[in-house]
Amino acid sequence: MAVHREFYRDKWNGNKVWEVAKLAGGYYLRQYISGQQMGKGLRTTKKFIQSIGIFEFEKVGGIRV
Repeated sequence: MAVHREFYRDKWNGNKVWEVAKLAGGYYLRQYISGQQMGKGLRTTKKFIQSIGIFEFEKVGGIRV
């Protein structure tokens, strides 16, 4: 199973990028600030991600670690 990842730049903080990864078990949400991952990430649902507005952010390419 391939992982489908999308990256979104935060509307209020240009240094912050959100990664939304879709896997067989659900969605995973990770936060990167200045290219470094903050925390472990969160297993969540698409409904929750929509409720906090991440899908309305600007979609960007991958990040460099």
